[in-house]
Amino acid sequence: MTGTRPHDLGLKTLRLPVGAYASILHRITGVLLVAAVGLGLALLHASLRDARGFQAVAAAIRGPWGHVIGPLAAWAAAQHLYGGIRHLAQDAGLGFGRGASRATATAVLGLAALTGLWAVFAWP
Repeated sequence: MTGTRPHDLGLKTLRLPVGAYASILHRITGVLLVAAVGLGLALLHASLRDARGFQAVAAAIRGPWGHVIGPLAAWAAAQHLYGGIRHLAQDAGLGFGRGASRATATAVLGLAALTGLWAVFAWP
């Protein structure tokens, strides 16, 4: 086959639209939330066992890992919620144009980032 077709496209040469990033993050945050539910249930179980377990969980939440995992879980929940609302609106026939799709994806990413920043500063 002759011509000027590329032999190796390479992932770094692709530029995805902002809607693709919002959709991919919606799926990734869904997986993160499943893991967060398991961790949350384990922490709940430990905190309800006895007073010492409650104090250990409270200390863990206020510790350095709590300051990483807590806001990350809040950001993942916000990203997944806002992305899900965007997908439901598209299922209802809203926001299908190029401009509307780009605007809603940018809004989802921006709102999730703001929620994540709020969670970082509001975490105990």
